[in-house]
Amino acid sequence: MDIVSLEDARRQLRLGSDTSRDQELQDWITDAQGWIEDYTGHTLTLRDVTQTFTGFETMALRAWPVAASAVPIVTYTDQAGNAVSVPTARIDVSRRPARVVPWIGSRWPSVSAGTTVTVTVAAGYASADDVPRNFRRAALLLIGAYDADREGGEIMQAAEETARRLCGGKRARSL
Repeated sequence: MDIVSLEDARRQLRLGSDTSRDQELQDWITDAQGWIEDYTGHTLTLRDVTQTFTGFETMALRAWPVAASAVPIVTYTDQAGNAVSVPTARIDVSRRPARVVPWIGSRWPSVSAGTTVTVTVAAGYASADDVPRNFRRAALLLIGAYDADREGGEIMQAAEETARRLCGGKRARSL
């Protein structure tokens, strides 16, 4: 799923029904989504995201948004080298960043210092309609700039500045 469709990109560039540039447009859609993800910290398309931590202390996820109903898969390797799954994990989305925490009334297992813990969770927006409209506007703006300023000059700089303003309110402040 892309946050803007090829039809949206064609309309932005006033290409009408001309499909001859669809591959180039698809690349620009991907690039614009990547720019927005890098800038805001939002995961725009729903997918499994894996992150590693040292120990169970604070497991704050970089991925956002994460549904409160998401089920994290938490694993670590014990001293014998066996992969161990931790079934008592849940997601706390009461603030950003979301955190992986043990179920109420349970605790994380005791592990050696420096143990690597891996968390995999589904993150991102379920559909393009769920993505904040300003992100979609920023993507279209960037696509227009990719077309107008292929060398990355002043038009691209102005487009990125405007995209930053459009996305700024949803940007992660600290992780």
